[in-house]
Amino acid sequence: MSRAGREMRRLTFAVSLLVLLLILAIVAYFLVDVTVTTDRNISHNRQRMIQESVRTLEETQSILILSKFDPSYMQIFNQDVVKRILGGDLDSLYRFAVQVATAFYPVDYVSIIKDGKVVSYGARSGLEVDPSQMPVTPPGEGYQVLDRLGDKEGFFVSVFNLVDLSVFGLEKGSIYANLVMDRTEEVADIEDYFRDQRNGFLLRLFIAAGIAILLSLLLTTTGLRHFSRKYVVEPIERLNRQAQEIMEGTFQGEVEVD
Repeated sequence: MSRAGREMRRLTFAVSLLVLLLILAIVAYFLVDVTVTTDRNISHNRQRMIQESVRTLEETQSILILSKFDPSYMQIFNQDVVKRILGGDLDSLYRFAVQVATAFYPVDYVSIIKDGKVVSYGARSGLEVDPSQMPVTPPGEGYQVLDRLGDKEGFFVSVFNLVDLSVFGLEKGSIYANLVMDRTEEVADIEDYFRDQRNGFLLRLFIAAGIAILLSLLLTTTGLRHFSRKYVVEPIERLNRQAQEIMEGTFQGEVEVD
């Protein structure tokens, strides 16, 4: 192989390598960017879902403990139960709240906690929950995310609220209602949605990058070879041929000097 051929091969390899590194750098940038963006979107939407769950649980809780009820509404309930509650029998109210919550609201677990002890609790049908394994003190943030509820693992939002018994003419005490909502499927849907978007984008990105790499290698190889031969190799070969002819005395014409 001639020296010109070796130099040509080295130049082609160097340019192709630089183009390849540039494409890989662009792919790496978009890969990091889409990964960070996906994680940010998942975190943001998960937090929005948590806040919505907390709001729903707080509204449900207010209804169940009758803290937002007008006293005149009490007449729609069984008056014997109302009389027992007003007479100081709060166990009836606790049982009522637990039964209604698990039967008619999107609540998977509810407990009434007095002085740090569970006095009444219930869970949706088919879910076994040991109240001794559940938190009995309010978290600092107003809600708590649990990774297990009874025998089920997942994503659960737990809310504590201080029970207001003023509607019954009773003073507030250290009584809390704890409601837990299962949001495992919703979290999975959020993660699947954004990860599917990310994976689809990355697939298109890798396909485009592969095509770009092939085209760049083809263009740099053929382009450099063509222009190098036209503007470098052929003029040198022509000069060498003319020099050889001059030395042999067979040259005819004029020597062109650019």
